[in-house]
Amino acid sequence: MQKLLTTKEVADILRMRIETITRKAECGILPAIKVDGRWRIPQDRFDEWLREKEAASPAERKIRLGKPIKLKTYRMGKIYGPVSRAEIYQDI
Repeated sequence: MQKLLTTKEVADILRMRIETITRKAECGILPAIKVDGRWRIPQDRFDEWLREKEAASPAERKIRLGKPIKLKTYRMGKIYGPVSRAEIYQDI
């Protein structure tokens, strides 16, 4: 029987938060199975996943979800009471 790692054990190995590991398991990024409602990561599949990540080129490792957004900031002072978006932005 193969060893199953907990999300806490994997989080400790990868130095990540448990919530991050759980999210990666839910999204299918991390090879995991659910046992009694809790995520478990098979040791052999986790080791293989780590080797694949180490072998990936820097370009493959970097995941870009989109281009960075340049946002302008404006000094607005203090706002008292409820304010609508139309009162703040001129584009509406």
